[in-house]
Amino acid sequence: MSLRGLFMLTALWLIGCKQETKVEFDGALPPPITTNFDRLPTVLAGIPKTGVPLLYEGLPSEFWEPESLVQELARTKTIRLHGYPLYEELLEMQGTDGEQFTALLSARTSFAKYTDAKQGGGFHADYGLEWKGGEEITHVLIGLESGEVKMYGPKSELHCDLSPEAAQKLRQLLGRYRKNRPVETPSP
Repeated sequence: MSLRGLFMLTALWLIGCKQETKVEFDGALPPPITTNFDRLPTVLAGIPKTGVPLLYEGLPSEFWEPESLVQELARTKTIRLHGYPLYEELLEMQGTDGEQFTALLSARTSFAKYTDAKQGGGFHADYGLEWKGGEEITHVLIGLESGEVKMYGPKSELHCDLSPEAAQKLRQLLGRYRKNRPVETPSP
């Protein structure tokens, strides 16, 4: 084989190995929600002060772990909260964690106005919490990497940042609840 032929064969092999995984759920992206921080009190009013929320674990990131996401969507039962995929299996709360989540995520000081100057692949729901107050439901989707939340209450919704203190506390609390999501192994 000539040197040119060997070069062409190597180039074709490399091109074939460099295919990106494109993840499509159903063709629709989650709809954008308001970042109007004036809505925070209305959203927080939807979180009951008593009771333990339900906790869902998010699937791998579409941006950082597309291959794992495709595998997990095919392998496990999932649900969608406001367009974001989460494992269907509820995670069992430990000790007083439910009360800590409620206290933290119902406090005005846990949140800050949304800023969009972040690096990465956009918002990803690492975890989701659900509170029921009678017939009304409030969801909080937490993006640990970006330090953001998307909150959906019975009367309003809001996309905002977590305060640095709240983000740190949530990372500590939620670190114990990684159960279904595979650990990404580094490439050789």
